[in-house]
Amino acid sequence: MKKYFITSLLLFAITQCNFLSFSKSDGKDETAGAVVTFLQGQVILLSNGKERIASLGDVIRPGDRILSKLGKVDLQTYRGEVIRIKENSDVLFRDLSGDSRPNTDLYIWTGNLIVKSVKLKSNQVLSITSPTMVAGVRGTIFSFELEKGSVPKVKVYEGAVSVAFKTGPKLIEQNDGISKENYERFVKTLEENDVVLEPGESLEVNPNLNELVYLINAKMAASSLTTDELDGFSKLPNGGIGKVVSPVSPREKAEVETLVSVNSDLIQKQIESKDVPAEAIQETIGKIETEHENKRKDALNQIAIDAEKMGFDDEEDIQKHYSVLETIHKSNGEILSGAVVAQLGDIFIVHSTKGVFQLKEDEIEYVEYRNFKIQTRSKK
Repeated sequence: MKKYFITSLLLFAITQCNFLSFSKSDGKDETAGAVVTFLQGQVILLSNGKERIASLGDVIRPGDRILSKLGKVDLQTYRGEVIRIKENSDVLFRDLSGDSRPNTDLYIWTGNLIVKSVKLKSNQVLSITSPTMVAGVRGTIFSFELEKGSVPKVKVYEGAVSVAFKTGPKLIEQNDGISKENYERFVKTLEENDVVLEPGESLEVNPNLNELVYLINAKMAASSLTTDELDGFSKLPNGGIGKVVSPVSPREKAEVETLVSVNSDLIQKQIESKDVPAEAIQETIGKIETEHENKRKDALNQIAIDAEKMGFDDEEDIQKHYSVLETIHKSNGEILSGAVVAQLGDIFIVHSTKGVFQLKEDEIEYVEYRNFKIQTRSKK
C-alpha cells in the first residue's frame, strides 16, 4: 500500500459571514503570523485598514490581505509552511498559526497559490478556502488556482489529497422549505463521492456544480434555498467531481524546487520582534534575505545541472520535453532557441540548442513563444 500524508479537501456550502470570518481561534497570540521571505514585482499589503507596498521581512498577521497584481511573494509561517502567492492573486489570511493557535486558513478570491506544508499534528489545520471549496492540508505540496467565476483547480505534486463534499450544519435551520429527509439524502449524495488525488493528478469539477454551489451560498444567506435546488447535486454524474491524470511538468517541478524555506528560528524571531530595536530587526531581515537567496541559488543551480544531464541539443527534443519552444532574444543581439525552464527573481534558467544558461533579467530583451510545428511561410 502506498503511504501518503492524506489531505482532506472539503467542498461545502456555508454562509458568507462564515467565509469572511477573519479568525477561527480565540485570544491574541503574538506568535501567530508569517514572514515575507521573497518578493518579485509589486505586492500590496492591506493591514489594519491601511494599504501599503509589501517589503521583505514584513510580518503578516491574521486578518491581513495580499494583492499580488503583477508581483509574486513567498511567505513562511511561524510553524514552517511555505506559501507562494503568484501574480494577480487576492488572498485574505483569515487565521495564522502560533504557539496557542493551531490553524492557518487562507481565503482566496482569485489567483494561484503553491503550498508546501509541514507535517501537522492531529490538532493542527492548514486550509485554503475559496467561495466554493476548502482544501485542508496535511504534509503535502500542491497548487490551488482560481480564476474569478471559474472552477477551482487543485493539483498535487507530493503526498495525496482526499476530496469530498460537505455542507454547513445550519442548512435546515435557515431554510424551512427543506425537509430532514431531503437534507439527509443530499448529505449522503455528497459524502458518497470521495476522490483521492495522488501526485500527477488534478481535481476535475463539473462547472455546473461550481455554479450550483455559488447559488446555494447565495440562497442560504437569504434563507431561500429550495429542495429542487438541492436536487441539482444528485443529478450530476458522479456528484460532479472527479480526477484527471495531470503529470507534473518540468516547469512545475522546477518551480516547486525554488519554493525554499529558511531557518525557522529566524522566522519566529522576526514574528516576535514587536518591541525589538530597529537595528536588530534589520539584522534579522538581512539574515532571512541572505539565507533565502543562497538556497534559491542552490535550487536554480541544481535545476540547471539536471537540464544539462538530459543532453538535449535540438529543438524537437526540447519542445517535446518542456511542451514549449521559445526564442530568447538577448540584450547583446544573440538569439537562443529553446525553453525557459525556471525563473525566480532576476535569474532565468534557459535550456537552448546551444546549452543550458543562467541569464540575468537585464541580459534578456524579450522572450517569444513559438511552436516549431506551425509553419507560417511556405518553403520555396
